[in-house]
Amino acid sequence: MNDNNEQGSKADPRNNGRRKGPASVPSRMLSENDENITGIGQKGLMFSNLIKVLHALIEFDNAFILQMQDDQSMQAVASTSARLRGTRWQTGAAFMRVLSGIPVSSVDINLVSEWASQPAIVREGVGSALHITLPGGRLAILVITHSRPGFFGPVHVRLMSKFAPLASQSLLSLDLQRAVIQRDRFFQLSMDLMGIVDYRGDFKQFNDSWKMVLGYRAEDFYRNHLFSFVHRDDVRLFTDAVRQLTRTGEQCLVEGRFRRANGSYCWLSCSLVAYPDEKLCYIVARDVTDRVLMEQQLAYDSRHDPLTGLYNRIEFMERLEIAFARSVREGNYTFAIFYMDLNGFKMVNDTLGHDIGDALLKEVSLCLLDVVREVDTVARFGGDEFTILLDGIKSREQMIIVIDRIHEKLCNPFILMDIPVKTSVSIGVTLSSPAYKSAAHMLRDADSAMYEAKTLKIIPYVLIEKSSNPGGVNRGRR
Repeated sequence: MNDNNEQGSKADPRNNGRRKGPASVPSRMLSENDENITGIGQKGLMFSNLIKVLHALIEFDNAFILQMQDDQSMQAVASTSARLRGTRWQTGAAFMRVLSGIPVSSVDINLVSEWASQPAIVREGVGSALHITLPGGRLAILVITHSRPGFFGPVHVRLMSKFAPLASQSLLSLDLQRAVIQRDRFFQLSMDLMGIVDYRGDFKQFNDSWKMVLGYRAEDFYRNHLFSFVHRDDVRLFTDAVRQLTRTGEQCLVEGRFRRANGSYCWLSCSLVAYPDEKLCYIVARDVTDRVLMEQQLAYDSRHDPLTGLYNRIEFMERLEIAFARSVREGNYTFAIFYMDLNGFKMVNDTLGHDIGDALLKEVSLCLLDVVREVDTVARFGGDEFTILLDGIKSREQMIIVIDRIHEKLCNPFILMDIPVKTSVSIGVTLSSPAYKSAAHMLRDADSAMYEAKTLKIIPYVLIEKSSNPGGVNRGRR
């Protein structure tokens, strides 16, 4: 094995294996075929067109391109022979010389360790081979073979040195083609919703997951922009995100509701990134409906009574604190607290059973909701105790009207599981006042008034109204 321009070729230097024609043919054909190679529309044809030009320049049997892999071996990534395509080669001394920029011509391939280590089927019919590095830092080698030993000579080396840049360009094209194919495979196989839209939201590309998750046909996505599938209350989130992306280029995450073809909605968590030069936005979305619904259910459960669906103590206290803070800020704002307890509820549970007791609590809850406004808050504190926050009342008469309506609702027995069940309620009331220093103090007074009403039994409510005068407390009964 020899290298450089001497190559140790035993071929007749007056022939050098070229096809018939003048000595100027190689450079002329390189010039004439350069546009044909580099300007083709389908990159998959690049290697085959390269081989056509190579055949016009040099006599050879097969050609293949070896490219360095992660494990430092070489692999035939393109070949004119099926038996050579995909073969793996160890990187020995000969290939290292080639990769360093020194062409290597093998007089006898069996004397080259890289060839000698290949199985007989790979070496079959190969007498000599010419190896030349492909420029561009790609760690790749173009190999051409001939059945006759010692066929390739110095002229071939010079000719292939001119040809190598085109072969390197062919390899780059093949890499790009493989990358596009692999990207499209992952694009289509991904369970995530992947798509490309312009800044207006018009789809340029999308995978099948969009159709599977949302239930639309392909033409529906091309006819409508991305934002048209988004719930109207969430559209602003997405338009603002795209607008921000066009300014910063940073990736952002947006969650929102998307309309399915059947009219229902699902939640998608969308990762967005914009490429201003292309004026395109890339989106990867995932269906997170189960997770969002679970979070919403957990949030609901943390603030609602599981039996009646009313607000629980935690939610009521938060709303009470807000109302109290407002009353401190605004002197003309007044609210009231009702603290209520069902009369005879223990007897119902003990004699009729807990199922009847639970049904009674549900019916009472509906009655309380029916007598208040949307701005008011009804809560179950636990057991048979309920509270109401009357928000922004204008007069004591407004409060009394609500109390009367509660008693009116409960005056008739409830039919529960075919059993008539009658109940009544004891109500303690407090009105907001500058004399109160905390919402908790107001609630304790309402609780105290309720127990007083329960003791007296015959009155519909007891009102504790704290005066701003030192030690002044007014108790109202009816």
